[in-house]
Amino acid sequence: MIIYRFRITSEDQEDFLREIDIQPVQTFLDFHEIMQSTTDLDPCENAFFYTTDRKYKKHQEISLKPHKKRLRKYDQELDEIVTEEFELHLMKDSRLKNFIEDPHQKMIYEYYTKDLYVFHLELFKLLKEDDYIIFPKCIKKTGEIQKKIFIPVEPVAEEEIPLIPPVIFDIPREKEIILSGIEENEAEIAEIEDHIDELLVEEDPLTKQKSISVHDETDEYFPEDENIVESMGDFEDLENIEMNQHEYDSEPDDY
Repeated sequence: MIIYRFRITSEDQEDFLREIDIQPVQTFLDFHEIMQSTTDLDPCENAFFYTTDRKYKKHQEISLKPHKKRLRKYDQELDEIVTEEFELHLMKDSRLKNFIEDPHQKMIYEYYTKDLYVFHLELFKLLKEDDYIIFPKCIKKTGEIQKKIFIPVEPVAEEEIPLIPPVIFDIPREKEIILSGIEENEAEIAEIEDHIDELLVEEDPLTKQKSISVHDETDEYFPEDENIVESMGDFEDLENIEMNQHEYDSEPDDY
């Protein structure tokens, strides 16, 4: 009987490497247990193997615990999309030889604790069985998986905005009684509404100015004891008088 030799690498850690020999008749549960023991990880909450193509595209799924899945696909007979429910293969019931289709078969192993650890598996050698070796067996071990550290994120405390107390107006009892006794006069309100347009008309400020007549002797701007210029001729006479007065004042005194 032959032996499968798998090379295991980590998706997150480049220096991690394991090489494990396992018999084709052994189950994926045997593979899971050797993986768990050689990586020294915390006990898992769940785990899955996936057979893949050479580019690690997932195909069949093998689960540690019972799981049901739903698959939507097109039914040619019904000519519509239908949903099928099926149970995943269990590790304890699944022998490796039934899932190996390629001499260089690739697989993915997902290991769930509080965090997810993903490993790439590749079948890279077939060996003859040695009757004196117990399988599965780790024959090469390089690097250790660094456990992911969970750093809790503390919520940022929001600044509390002090509440502003409502303003309460204390109305004296006497005023409250007076205000409560006020009644609306509907007749007065109707009259105001009828004349509201007249009240809102803006008056021209020029029309509101009082006209001042130069002939109104009683106006405060022209007191009775002031000399009033009646015409332009009067203005010229006054001018001549002022000029003669100026010349008189400028003559030297003979005394």
